[in-house]
Amino acid sequence: MAAPLENQPFKRKGDKENSEFFEKYLLEIYKKRKAQGLEKLIGHIHHFLIQVELGNAKDLIAEKLLHTPFSYHSSFEHEAFRYHILRVSEQNPDLLIREPKVELNDNFYHLNMIAPKGRTLPHTRYIGEAFGVSDLKQVYQILYNQNQVQFQEELAENPAKHSTSWTHPSTFTNNCIGYIEYASGEKHYQKDNDWNFDDETIAKFKLAKDMFKTFSLEQYVGPIDHFATRVYCHDREHAILEYLSLSNYWFWGAYNIGDQNSSTNVCRNLQGLPESQSPAKVFTANNTPFYVNHIDNLPCPTENFVRNYGRRLHHIAYGVKDGFIGAEENNYKNVDYVVDQLKKAHMKFLDHVIGSCEEGLKQIFSQKSKSSLLITEYIQRCDQFDGFFTKENVAALTQAAGLDDLIT
Repeated sequence: MAAPLENQPFKRKGDKENSEFFEKYLLEIYKKRKAQGLEKLIGHIHHFLIQVELGNAKDLIAEKLLHTPFSYHSSFEHEAFRYHILRVSEQNPDLLIREPKVELNDNFYHLNMIAPKGRTLPHTRYIGEAFGVSDLKQVYQILYNQNQVQFQEELAENPAKHSTSWTHPSTFTNNCIGYIEYASGEKHYQKDNDWNFDDETIAKFKLAKDMFKTFSLEQYVGPIDHFATRVYCHDREHAILEYLSLSNYWFWGAYNIGDQNSSTNVCRNLQGLPESQSPAKVFTANNTPFYVNHIDNLPCPTENFVRNYGRRLHHIAYGVKDGFIGAEENNYKNVDYVVDQLKKAHMKFLDHVIGSCEEGLKQIFSQKSKSSLLITEYIQRCDQFDGFFTKENVAALTQAAGLDDLIT
């Protein structure tokens, strides 16, 4: 276990060795963002943004209503996009699903088109997460003028109320980071006008949410636990450091997953509030690049995914309340019940539930969503397990996802 580092409020965990470059700039980034005031200006995640093909939003919304604690809130239009708000509570990040109103030829389209499987849905990808900030102009001034961060649009002298400023897609992850001025209370978004689904679609949404409740899933499935991006091995350290320079997250630690030739790297928000308000950000990368596989003959599920779909978000995990159903000796945990209920709703999974409460946690991956290309994970942390994950579980999940990538 790594020793505590200067300017870091916890003992780092993991067995993955980082370069001298990484260790040097990790501390420099912590010092700089604190001196600039970014740690206080940036709050918790305000919302996540997923883009889908025009017409696919209603299918993804119904899917999320049935599979997660999100409820449909409302829809609106702004410029070239239509947005749909899904919400758990005012305290948790919203999930925004947007669809282009016209065919686009933008950065995200081109990022998808250079990926063999990504081009099957050329407008579909996870865009990024937006942080609530106390002063958008000040954050923009620090990041743009002082730190040379590139944004998709220049911030106006008097920015529109509730507007979000997004960075350009990262060279290392293809994800963006957004910033929206927000203190607390009700969330609002910049919009041109409200928009409404037809009655038939709203009825479909109600049926999906009713099924979630009928299966008693609202008692067990909680908000987002973590979200995970896959990158190339040579981008791992740069992706982590870049994220830390743009957020108030900390590098919690990294573990080698030897039998899958990969590492899992975790960044966490440690501001003292429930982590569901700013879920952990995970970066997964190969240990060796794909082009030496014909020499080493090692598994390559992580980098195979990146080569096929491009650098992008791989999955979003939802926490399952700790506990068990029925007699304790039956060992029927809450996550087992959740999975069995979702199977009744025809949700497909990549494998059985992996792990045990003796090891600390149980978890499972779904098949990729046909609407978003994202995997949904369910994870039950037993007895307040704080190790975040186990190497054995990650290896099994990675292998299952890798096999799925080969056939989808």
